[in-house]
This record gives sequence, structure tokens and C-alpha cells, in this order.
Amino acid sequence: WPHALLLTGPRGIGKRTLALHFARALLCEAPTAEGLGCGTCTGCHLVMGGTHPDLQLLEPWMQDEDGAVKTLDAIPVDRVRAMMAWALVTSHRGRAKVAVIVPAETMNAAAANALLKTLEEPPPETYLMLVAHQAGRLPATVRSRCRRMVAPRPDAESGARWLAAQGVAAPAVALAQAAGAPLAALALAQPDWQAERSWWLDAFAKPKALSPVALAARIEAAPKDERRDRLAALIDWL
Repeated sequence: WPHALLLTGPRGIGKRTLALHFARALLCEAPTAEGLGCGTCTGCHLVMGGTHPDLQLLEPWMQDEDGAVKTLDAIPVDRVRAMMAWALVTSHRGRAKVAVIVPAETMNAAAANALLKTLEEPPPETYLMLVAHQAGRLPATVRSRCRRMVAPRPDAESGARWLAAQGVAAPAVALAQAAGAPLAALALAQPDWQAERSWWLDAFAKPKALSPVALAARIEAAPKDERRDRLAALIDWL
């Protein structure tokens, strides 16, 4: 297994989930003959519960003193430095130590540079998994020190079947809107988003009455975590 894996592919196909399955396999205390996590040992249960002491998950968000979650624009350098210090400590459960960074391209420049030392000289039995929606945004120095794996996109039939099991009424339509990404399709299938999408399509259908300033204001008025989705929808439409 590589000490540093760069898992790439479009947003919404399940790369984060796949990386955590890999992590569970590395931390499993009774792996199967194929090297997969058994799903029943203490290590597997701790990973599935998000409480394994030998697993770190770095994402661009933080909790304030009241427990409210705040989305960050980038993974800051202090989070990466804390992870590097954690990597030097002996494993709690005597297996591996795994750090998953997602989306890795949201590390700021200082954070990416700080990660280089661990990429170049990883502690024994320590594994880094960088999950990237846009791997090209990572510095070349980081990319060159990782083994790259392109996550497979599920076929349309499998994706539609999974969406139907989640209660999506028109799975094939949602999957097409999400360019074949099932997790993204699940979010797009929500009634509020479908109504918003219809509003935009109606606006584009009347170009003479189109007001770019008004449309920009509509995006700006949206909650911060929804702006990216609206911009992505515009790009898809174009």
C-alpha cells in the first residue's frame, strides 16, 4: 500500500467514502483474506463511528464553542501541523495510522508546503490519503509524491438503482443532471433545489429579459454552502 495516495475524480461519486473504506481496511484488527475491513472488530466500529484514535480526517470546517459547524474557505496550516505531530505518536491500537484530507485542493499554500515533509519522510505504518475533486489545483510537489488513483464513476444503471433505493422519484433524471455522480444527484433531487433549477432554466429561456446583475445578486443572497452548487449548475448549463 502506498504511504501517500491521491484519490481523484469528479465531485459526488463517493471518493470520501471510498477513502474511509481504505482507512478501515488498514486499521482493521481482523482483515479478510482480500485485505478488506471485517466490519465487526473494534477497529472497524471505531472507524465507522468516527472515533478511531489512529484515524484523522482533515476537512475545511470547524466547530465553535457552541458546537455550531462553520465552513472554511481552506484547510489551514495549523490543522496540517497538528496532523503531522499526531503522525509521530505511536499508534494507539497497534495497527496503522491513517490521515484522510478532503478535498485536498482546499489546503492553503502554507498547509500544502507543511505536508511535504511528511510526504517525503512518512513515519512507519503511517498512510496519507488525499481526496481531490480537482487534483490540478494541488502543487506539483505534492502530486509527485503520491500514487494517483482515479476513482471509478458508477455506471448509469447502478447509480439509478442506488438513487431509487434512497427514495429519489426520478433517479435517471437526477443522475443526468449530476453528470453521473450519484451523491451529487441525491442532493440535486431535493425539491427545493429542483425548484431553484427550474427558475434558472426559465430565466435562461428568456435572454432578452435576462439581467446578469440580478442573477448575480440571487447567487450572492444564497447561503454560502449553496453558492458553489448554483455556480456549478451554471457551468453545467453552459
